[in-house]
Amino acid sequence: MKLFDYETYEDYGKEWFLQVLQFYPHFALFDFTLQWDEYSGVELFPMILFSLGNRSLCGVSIRYKKFYFGVDVIDSDPRNLEWYRKEDREYSKYTLTKYQEID
Repeated sequence: MKLFDYETYEDYGKEWFLQVLQFYPHFALFDFTLQWDEYSGVELFPMILFSLGNRSLCGVSIRYKKFYFGVDVIDSDPRNLEWYRKEDREYSKYTLTKYQEID
């Protein structure tokens, strides 16, 4: 069990994850996600989503164009941050970084 756990991830944008009082895979008191995408969405107005139930007590998500913010309270199915820390993912051999060239 960790008091705070965080990770950043980059693919088609940048994501920051923060979990408070995390005990994967069973529980996280707060599960925060902040995301800045490389590509913009097509929505004209901001999307604000309030959720109750199933995997968390309550949650709020806000998305507009390239920006996303989400928080879940008492999350019974928290995000697996160890997956984001792994260097050797199955699909990683097929993705290129911006400094690699195609043979």
